[in-house]
Amino acid sequence: MAPGGVAATAKKYLRTVLIDAVTLPSHIGGFEVMDKGVCRNIEYADITMYSKEMGLQENISTEHPDYKNFQIDRPFLGNLYDIVICGGAVGDVDSFATGVCNESSYVGGSLVLLLHHVQSWDTVCILNAFNQFSDIELCKHREIRAIGSSFYLVAKNVNLEHPSARASISYWKDLWAYLTFKEFQEIPSPLSTVYMTDDNFAESVKNGFGPHFLRLAKPIWKIQADALRKATFTKHSQQ
Repeated sequence: MAPGGVAATAKKYLRTVLIDAVTLPSHIGGFEVMDKGVCRNIEYADITMYSKEMGLQENISTEHPDYKNFQIDRPFLGNLYDIVICGGAVGDVDSFATGVCNESSYVGGSLVLLLHHVQSWDTVCILNAFNQFSDIELCKHREIRAIGSSFYLVAKNVNLEHPSARASISYWKDLWAYLTFKEFQEIPSPLSTVYMTDDNFAESVKNGFGPHFLRLAKPIWKIQADALRKATFTKHSQQ
């Protein structure tokens, strides 16, 4: 959650809000928290190290360079939140997977997730999955995030009991384990019915989710295209 601008803004407009947060400690590369007082609890940890949260409690290879850093605790387990906000670097599955894997949201809760490259297949699959167990919309700031590829997925009325939600959570856990340990121990590449690359699956996504995806994605593309047209480096290249 660091440096804490989103949390501070939430507290400003919703004064009774209770905020629990996980953020990377500054001594290992995290940002300093600007105002610690806005949060009820702050857990300083590397979210990618929550092995038990991701379903892996034992059999962690001792050859892994971070073997001693994996954590078996599950922060805020059992708490139910109206909204879960997940930051994320490109390709980061840990932040939003942790948000849904411990069922922090309840039926009717919301999740805000930072994503990148709305047109990439991985992103389309994530949007397609969330669309099956929540009401989704996409948002992109017209100034702060206009030029880059990043945007926000806002998923409302999240139903983690839905079969697609269960299948997605299972896949995200398996994907975390595969990407984290594949170089150190034998872990099969994860399989999923909601994240597939064969032609039949792609065709079903195109026919079923495709029209809705285009309605969601076009405003995101337009904001980025307009910003690129006005960018100084674009104007210089056109002269």
